[in-house]
Amino acid sequence: MIMANNLKKTHMSASQTSPAGGGVDTQSLETGVVTQVIGGESTGPVREEDLRNRFLSFEPIFDHQGHVVARELVLRGYKTDGLPSELAHMNEDMLLTGLYSLTQDGLTGEQPLLVQVSRDVLFSEVLEQLSQSNLIWVLKRPDSGTRQRARELAQSHEMKFCLDTDAPDNSETDWAYQRFIQSSLAVAPAGSQPIIRNIHHESQLTPWGEGAWFMGEFFTGPRLDDSAGPDNGLRLELVTVAMRQPLSSLVQFVRLNPGLESQLIRIAGSIAGGLSRPADSSGHAMIMLGRQRSQRVAILTALSGTPATADNRLFAKIALSRAMLMGKLAHAGSLADLAPLAFETGLLSTLPVALSISVNNLHRRLGLNNLVAKTLAGHDTPLKPLLHLAHSGERNDTVRLAALASDLGLPLETVSAAQLEALVTAEDMDSRLI
Repeated sequence: MIMANNLKKTHMSASQTSPAGGGVDTQSLETGVVTQVIGGESTGPVREEDLRNRFLSFEPIFDHQGHVVARELVLRGYKTDGLPSELAHMNEDMLLTGLYSLTQDGLTGEQPLLVQVSRDVLFSEVLEQLSQSNLIWVLKRPDSGTRQRARELAQSHEMKFCLDTDAPDNSETDWAYQRFIQSSLAVAPAGSQPIIRNIHHESQLTPWGEGAWFMGEFFTGPRLDDSAGPDNGLRLELVTVAMRQPLSSLVQFVRLNPGLESQLIRIAGSIAGGLSRPADSSGHAMIMLGRQRSQRVAILTALSGTPATADNRLFAKIALSRAMLMGKLAHAGSLADLAPLAFETGLLSTLPVALSISVNNLHRRLGLNNLVAKTLAGHDTPLKPLLHLAHSGERNDTVRLAALASDLGLPLETVSAAQLEALVTAEDMDSRLI
């Protein structure tokens, strides 16, 4: 087995004093730099975090309300089923090497993190070397020997294991977790935390009770089409974390995806972010900004892309301008109580086009406020006239703008002042994008 043998030999010869880590060469991890070789020629140093960003992905697992309660560590864009054994071992090595890197940098987080491993890894020392309280080892189609080994490790090392199967089995009493495919005939396993795959409709949640966990397109929407932009998935995940997770999770997400950091810091330093002094890192910037402003900056970073294309810059600029205008006018008129939602509506208004995702799927993915979702979908809501007013300003349709301002009871002087402020803020951010 590659992970338990070849990489372990490398680790032992590299440093006898380095901590055990599943056979990973810890010297390269300590420096944070490895050398990538293609066709016999070095392409220069590649930072460890860049490799993690390139190859690792965290698949979200949700509760009934759509909150992320756990994640699964997987290789980005790689199949796991039906591979020849040699390729399967290579993929597993990459995954576990990435996991070791994450544990060394303290980036596995506090939520449960599922990691699928093979029988060979289970019978090696790798799990003991990588053991952390939040890790859950996933075993697919285990035989009797595998079951016994998992039972022993659970008892002796307090490790947690998940049985990955097609259907739940109440005779399997030793598993802390069971993950299986959604079926109307399935019954939740006694004594295990159920994780149900392939959830596509809200009605499929009903049989499982409040405590179940779920995976599927009902929460995430369909996979984004990478032909529309190779980083679309990452950008949507950034928005999702910003909208649904605490600030600490957002800080960690950007640390795991260092390609986002420069853009985020630049936007944080603009008028849109309002950072009062230079930040040492993206994490430092977000701590100074607090959750609300960090959320705004993260969404603008996702819209901008890294690096920003001409289209993405325009999406970000329009979104910020609409948000500023709608929030300001809501507060100035009769919709003061809805000003935060007006701002949010404007800020998210270009996301469906920017990321090629429907408002419906965006609503499910982000857990949007119903008023915001209905406004973005074109329904009649109190915020719809404000969004149309913003559209009129962008098209320079002064007649339509004046009529909407009158309907909202807003003096044209107030609208003009809000437009100017929104434009200055958006232009300032645009000038800093890379």
